[in-house]
Amino acid sequence: MKKDEIIDFLLEREISEVEEIPYKNDILVLRAYYDFDEEEMKAAKAYANDECKSEEEDSEWYDDFLLPYLSDVAIDNVGDLVEDLMEEFEVEGQYVSYDIPKENCKYNEFILAVCAKNKELDIEDILNELNL
Repeated sequence: MKKDEIIDFLLEREISEVEEIPYKNDILVLRAYYDFDEEEMKAAKAYANDECKSEEEDSEWYDDFLLPYLSDVAIDNVGDLVEDLMEEFEVEGQYVSYDIPKENCKYNEFILAVCAKNKELDIEDILNELNL
């Protein structure tokens, strides 16, 4: 597997930072961060303001509107990116998203697992083995 090329592929697209997590030789596990751009942040705030009946930037505004909107954006974009990666490198790939921290909602953290095509891959098992 072309580990360095896969990492470069991610960094050249919408991922701002990639860190390899040591795991089995035949599976590449990465911690990656999707940073929201200014347009995505504006759209999320506009959505939260339009949909939320309570005070702007209170707990409900964040928890029920802003953060879920941002999470959906990140998951959609990273999902597309992983599909492109699978096609480009002829590998299998899975990912999970962590909750976006209210204190710093400018990014979303992901764990990605990549292995050779047609190899069994279960990211939940990997996360459990790594205690993540």
